[in-house]
Amino acid sequence: MKKNIYEILPEYAPLYPSLPYVYKDYEKISIYAKGKKEILKTFLPAEFELTADIFEVFVLKNNEVEGLDPYSEGGLIIPCQYKNQKGAVMAFEYVDSDDALCAGREIWGYPKKLGKVTFEKNGTSITGKVFRKGKEIINATLVKENMDVEVPVLFPRLQVKRMPGVENGKMDLNLVVHNEFHQVFTIAEWFGRASLQWEESAQDPLSLLGPIEVLGGKYVRGGFTLDYGKIIDRLPLTKAALSSKGGV
Repeated sequence: MKKNIYEILPEYAPLYPSLPYVYKDYEKISIYAKGKKEILKTFLPAEFELTADIFEVFVLKNNEVEGLDPYSEGGLIIPCQYKNQKGAVMAFEYVDSDDALCAGREIWGYPKKLGKVTFEKNGTSITGKVFRKGKEIINATLVKENMDVEVPVLFPRLQVKRMPGVENGKMDLNLVVHNEFHQVFTIAEWFGRASLQWEESAQDPLSLLGPIEVLGGKYVRGGFTLDYGKIIDRLPLTKAALSSKGGV
């Protein structure tokens, strides 16, 4: 009989295996844009500080993953800082499989939601889209072109991993997590001009970023290994901090 993996539920038939996960072949388009700082701040955990007004919107297709079923995803990444640690937070993230969704949320605190993700290549023109609850919340296109693109610092990932309380309004878990990619390799990479659009959605309000300046984008094909991260702070188990930066 297979040994139970008690930390992953259900223990008799875990949804996802233990780490590490080896991403052997993925393709990704990253769109870099400049937005309004006051809006970007609303998408950060209250404990984090914004460090730049240039952010990334990405769509990614995982062709081969050791440990998870192949899946696609997209999201929004914002440069930020927690105390003296600089990095970037995954502010929104959408995946199309349940094992990737739950592993990301339960292990590292990534704010993953289920969605439909498409990744279409036509030569050196690539379009990635994310749909959720009938809304096209990301529509990103990248066309290869010889140009310079300003790329913000987006690693390490800094996330707040929270678990709602069972017995009251307090939390059962409230951590600041540091996560890195390991054994990163690149098969292909190029830059180009990009476009970015999104449909208004109350549940997934990326469109609140409003008019933005798209700076360009990057295509990458490669791989990496995703392993355990580290806890850099344990926050009080009170109600989640209310942001003084304004709501969305």
